[in-house]
Amino acid sequence: MTIRHEPDASRYVYLDGAGVETGEVEYQRDGDTLRLLRAEVPMERRGEGLGLALVRETLEMIRDEHHGTIQPICPFIAKFMVKNPEFQALRA
Repeated sequence: MTIRHEPDASRYVYLDGAGVETGEVEYQRDGDTLRLLRAEVPMERRGEGLGLALVRETLEMIRDEHHGTIQPICPFIAKFMVKNPEFQALRA
C-alpha cells in the first residue's frame, strides 16, 4: 500500500497494491500548519487495521515532506499521536 498526496484536493490518499483508494486523510492548510480534519476508510474495510496504517504512513509522509506543524482535529488521529510519541514533534 502507498500514500499519495493530492494537494489540490487537500488530502492524502491510501492506495492498495492495485491502485484502488482504501482511505484518505483530509486536511486544511493554515499557514505552516496542516489541520488534519478526518481520516476515513471505506465502511466495508473497517476493522482490518487500515485506519492505523493510513494515519501512520500519512504522518510519516508529512514528517518527511512538510516543514511545518500539524494540528490533529480528527479524534482518531489525535488518539493515534498520543499512543505514538514519535509523532509528537509534529504537533502545533
